[in-house]
Formats: sequence, structure tokens, C-alpha cells
Amino acid sequence: MIKQQDNLVYLGETMRKSDASYGVVVLTIVLIVALMTSIAISQEPIGTAATTVDKKLADLWDNFIHWIRMGRADLARSYGKAILNAKPDPRKLYYLSIQTDKGGVTLSRGRALKDLAPIVDKINALITIGAKQLRTDPVEIEKWIHMLGGTPRQMLIATERLARSGEYAVPQIIAKLTDWRTPAILRTRLITILPRLGQGQGVANRVSVVRALSASLQVNDLTVKTAICRALGKIAYPQAGPYLKELSEKKGLPEEVRRAALAALGACVGNASKKPVAELFYDAALKYYKHSESYMPDVRYKTANVWYWKEGLGLSYKEVPREIFDEVYAMRLAKKALEHDPTFDSAVIIWIAANLRKEAELPAGTKDPTHLPGQPGAKYYALASGAKYLQRVLQVALDDGDVSVAIPAIQALAKTAGAKNLVATVEGGAQPLVSALSYPSRRVRYLAAEALALARPQKRFNGWNLVIPVLIEALRGTGRTATILVDANLGHRNKIKALLRDNNCDVVDADSLGKALSEGRKHGGVDLIVLASNITAPDITKAITAIRSNPVLVLTPVIIVASSDDLPAARKLAKADNLIIVLPDEKVTAEGISSAIKSALAKSTGSPISEKEAAQWSIRASKCLKLLAMTNNPVYDLTDATAALISALSDKRDDVRIAAAEALAQMPSANAQRAITALALDGSAPEDVRVAAFAAASESYRRFGNQLTDDQINAIIEEVTGTGSLKIRNAAAQAMGALALRSEKVRQLVRSAKQL
Repeated sequence: MIKQQDNLVYLGETMRKSDASYGVVVLTIVLIVALMTSIAISQEPIGTAATTVDKKLADLWDNFIHWIRMGRADLARSYGKAILNAKPDPRKLYYLSIQTDKGGVTLSRGRALKDLAPIVDKINALITIGAKQLRTDPVEIEKWIHMLGGTPRQMLIATERLARSGEYAVPQIIAKLTDWRTPAILRTRLITILPRLGQGQGVANRVSVVRALSASLQVNDLTVKTAICRALGKIAYPQAGPYLKELSEKKGLPEEVRRAALAALGACVGNASKKPVAELFYDAALKYYKHSESYMPDVRYKTANVWYWKEGLGLSYKEVPREIFDEVYAMRLAKKALEHDPTFDSAVIIWIAANLRKEAELPAGTKDPTHLPGQPGAKYYALASGAKYLQRVLQVALDDGDVSVAIPAIQALAKTAGAKNLVATVEGGAQPLVSALSYPSRRVRYLAAEALALARPQKRFNGWNLVIPVLIEALRGTGRTATILVDANLGHRNKIKALLRDNNCDVVDADSLGKALSEGRKHGGVDLIVLASNITAPDITKAITAIRSNPVLVLTPVIIVASSDDLPAARKLAKADNLIIVLPDEKVTAEGISSAIKSALAKSTGSPISEKEAAQWSIRASKCLKLLAMTNNPVYDLTDATAALISALSDKRDDVRIAAAEALAQMPSANAQRAITALALDGSAPEDVRVAAFAAASESYRRFGNQLTDDQINAIIEEVTGTGSLKIRNAAAQAMGALALRSEKVRQLVRSAKQL
């Protein structure tokens, strides 16, 4: 069979030399024969150390696969452990896996056998490592390229190996094609396999080849440039479209190359080929930014490649963490769009947003190799871009539910924009910062309210009435998960409520959704909603619809506690809404509730606010309210804020109590002054809190005069004339002086003084 195949390949090459069109037909026959014999070929070693498997490992593998197919978990487990204990070369294990008929399916079946999943996962991990090591090894790739110019059988084996190498083979192939010393037969075969690179290895690997080939379009060799165009046209993936359009519009380009670029462009993007090149680059940048599935890198690997071309050095790549790969390419292509159209503002928005997200999502302890030394960070560009762009960046972030972009955008706005720009509208009439006041993420809401408060606007704007309620919400924050629980069965509800409270949840519960939401609004903010599947008025389906129709709750995670009868319907809802977690009723246990809460909060917009962060936000809210009161701001009504600050004086956190007292000192209300004084006189309060409260009270007396009750005045005098802590007495004396009491009160103080 092999000999016949060799003869066919030889015939094909001979005919192609004399008649190109007929040679293509013969070459097609050859490839069909290659496919028919691919299993036989793949089972033979190609003669390299990387893929030559010793018999012991092969036997272990064969037995492992055999017993999985037989359903014998015990025997499969013993052979699996033996494979792992042998610490095999991952490349050899990978080679065994691709030799095995339906090996991937068999391993997946093995995961379902009792106690076998951990072993299968470890073996799969080694196979994945081996696949990458083998396909990325430049020494192996060089051997395969050399084999490609050998006998027909060697050509077929090398073609298969190079196709598996995909993008990693491109640099050496292009280098060979541009080398005048490369034999004609090898050059012809290299051009022939270009469109096949990555074929059969999944969309992600195929797209990576397109990225590498697209970068290679910058090669000076016109013959190679034409070959790359034709290869991209045969692959026909839209990711190549912008680069082909760019090439087709290059001045001085030979007509043959231009025709090849235009033909490939049409094959890749169809009617979109008529779009301006800047728009094509922007469209691609947007797809990367939106994490379009067809643009994403292979999820099996921790890194992905960013491709570069430099004449004289050729094609190279930098490995970046997979988490930021899409953002890197979004920035690159947005910048390309601006190079072709400097007025393309939408590209600026995507570049800034992708840069912010890239910095936020870069895994801890890793570096971004595309970020040049000395280059400013993302916040630098955000600060410099100004309100015009930042507001649009914020709008994109809010539309996408992307906290990692929204938060730094608001922070930059707060530092650079005045009140007028903070409430400005963008295209479509939206006010992004005002919209952020109703955003599901507490951090986003708090930052927006803080920015709008510290800007101290002098005129009311659309949404002004939301600022103080959000600051009050921040002031009251405890760091516990604010949870709404709806269950018509009181006993069942109380059981769930107790378990929720054990998991750091503050629970507002009711027998209907309307009641629960109404009560929840009074407490400010909702982090989690728990619904029993059998609720009525509305039923569970309508309840989910109502929740998702509420702008504040649209991104709030929901746990549905489902009875066995309601499980199918609940799972159907969860399938349509990835923010829903289904918890079967029989799993309403301490462990079950804890797991469901973790899963639900992991889906929410940003991690929950901790107790420490909540205390910091309480203090920041107090400072905002203090500033507004000090400046007599004409926009915001501080009546409700005064009551909230008075409540905060009873907080368990000393720093929060002090901050609230300092804010109340700027409020003209008699109740505010009396509340501060009550805290100062509270003998059970810590000394530092009392001293700070006396200082705040002194400030209030100076600003607004004496509004105390007679009992409070007498208590201050008693504190001053008493025998308690001198630190407290000094603070009380300052307060007494600020009260400017009648002369007899002062004389009474002097008479009480003790002397030797």
C-alpha cells in the first residue's frame, strides 16, 4: 500500500511539473490517499526521540485504555497510577494518545468511572503538556520541514506533524520560503501545506495560525507574500480580513499581489470587504474586547502568542497570560484603526477600556511582556484622556457589566472632571456616571456617589436625588452579604434564614417578592436573592423576569431552592440565566448553602465587600457628607443623611463613630449636636471615641451655637469638674468653653478647683 502511495505521489509531482492544472488533480488524489492511510502512518514512529515510545509505557497505556473500555475502574486505576508513577515524558504520552482510536472519548468515559476522575485528569494534564511541548519544539519542527522535502511517505508524515504544530511552524516555514537556498521541491511543498496548518486541531489553533500568517504579510518577498494571501484565502477566517485589506491598499504593490490579497479578503469577510480598513480593524478589536469565542486562544494553555514581524529577523512571538490575550489584541487592532483613521474615536474608547481591563486581569505574580519598560500604566492614559472619553469608557463598562473597567474609569473621572463633565451625556443621551448610581456592584455605586458628591455641583442634574441615598447605603455598610429571601413556607424560610446568617448574610425575608424587595430597599442594596421554587404572586418564572427588569438587580445572583417537582423548571431558568444557581431542597444544609452562596457570589459583579472595606466606605461616606455640609451645597438634601449619621454613632466600629461625629459637627440640626454630645458623655464608650466626640461637639457649638438640653450642659460641667480621666476632662473643658456659658457657670467651675 505504501509503495503504491509513493508511486502516486511521485506521479503527481512529475505531472505537476509538466502540467500545473493536471498536477493539482493528481495532488488531490494523493491527499485522499494520505487521508485513507493516515491511521497506519500515524501509528509508525517518525524516528525522533520525542515520539519514540518505549514498550513498557506503551503496554501500561494500552492496558489503561482497555480496562476503561471494559468498565473496570479498579484495574484501570492501577494502570493509571503506574503511568503516573513512571513519570513519563509528556510528549511520549501525547503521542500514545493520538495513536489511540477515539482516545479522547475513552478518557472522558473514564472520568465517569468510580474514583478514576483524578487519575484521568492528571494524565490528561500530562497529555496537554506533551502536545504543546511537541508542537512547539523548534528542533522537531526543523526535522519535519526537512522531512517534507524527502520521499512521498516522509512528506505525508511531515505534513501531518506540521499541521499539528500549527502557528509554531509558521516562523520556520516563512524563513525557509524566503531563503533562496531552499530547494524548489521543498518550497513547493511548504506553500502547499500553508493552508493546512492547524487543520483538525480546533478553531482556536486554526485562528492562531491566521494570526501568525497575518503578521507575516509584512514580508518583503513578493512571492511569499502572494503565497500567504492565497493560504489565508483558503482558510477563509475573518480574523485575517483587516490585514488583507490593509495590504490591498498599499501603494506601489504589484498587481498580482493586490489581486491575491483582494481575492483572499473576499473569501475571509465577504461583503464586509467594502468597509474602510480602519473599520475592519475596529470591528476585529471589538470582537477581541467582547471575548468573541471564535477569536479566543486555546483554553487548555495558560499562555497565548502575540505575533510580531521584523524585517531581517522574521516572525516571532511573545507569550502572554491567556487572561489578558484578548485585551492585548484589542489594543493592537484599535491602534491600527487609529493609524488608518486618526478621527476614529470609538477605537480610542476600546483601547482605553482594554488597557484598564488588561491591567486589572493580569494574574498576580505574572508580567505582561507586551508592556515595554518605562511605559506608563493604564491609569496614566485614563487620567490623560479626559471626561469626553472616560464617560464613554464607563458606558461601555456598564453595558458589559465589567467592574474591572468601570471602577478605574470612575476613579479617573473623579480626579480629572468637574461637576459639569461628570453629569454630561454621551451618544444616545445616557449619563454614565449617573447611571452608575444604580449599578448592581456596590463599589461602582459608592464610587459614583463619592465622585458626584466631591464635585460639589451648584445646580441640580438628572439623578441628583440618588447621590445621598447611595452615600447613606455606604455609611450603613457592614461587609455582610445583604440577602433577600422569599419563601411562603415560614418554617422552611426560617431554616434557610438561619443557614444564610451563619454564612455572613444579613437577611430580609418575606412570603412574597414585592414585600421582600420593599423591605430590602430600606436597608440599602442587595447582594444576593434566594427564592423558593414554589413561590406565588408572582411565580418563580415571573419573579426572575421582574428581578432582571429592575436596573439595580439585573446583575444580582439568584439562588433557587427547588423541590424535586420543580427541579426541571428551575434548571431551565438557570440554563437561560447564568446568574442563577439551583439548590435542590434536599441539599439545604450548612454545606449546601455555603457552596451555593460561594458559587452565586462568584458570578456577581465583583467580589463582595469585606468588613474592613465596608468600614472604609462608611468613613469615606461620612467625609463626603461632612464636605457637603461644610460648603452648604445647594443641590443635595442632607436631612436623611443627618439621621443616618446619628445612627452611625452607635456603630460597633470606633473609626466609623468618630467619622460620623465629625460629619454631624457640620450639620445645623439640634438633633445632630445633641447626638454628638451624648456620645461624648457616654461613659461606656472608649476614651479615644469620647475625646473625638467632644472635639466634634466643640466644632458644632462654635458653628451653630448652643442647642443642648440643660441636662447635657450640666453633665459637661460635671465632667469638667469631676475626677475622671484628665484627657476626657481636657476635651470636655474645650467643649464647655465653646458653649460660651453664662458667667455663674464659669465661676462655679473656678470655685470647684482644688489647690494646696
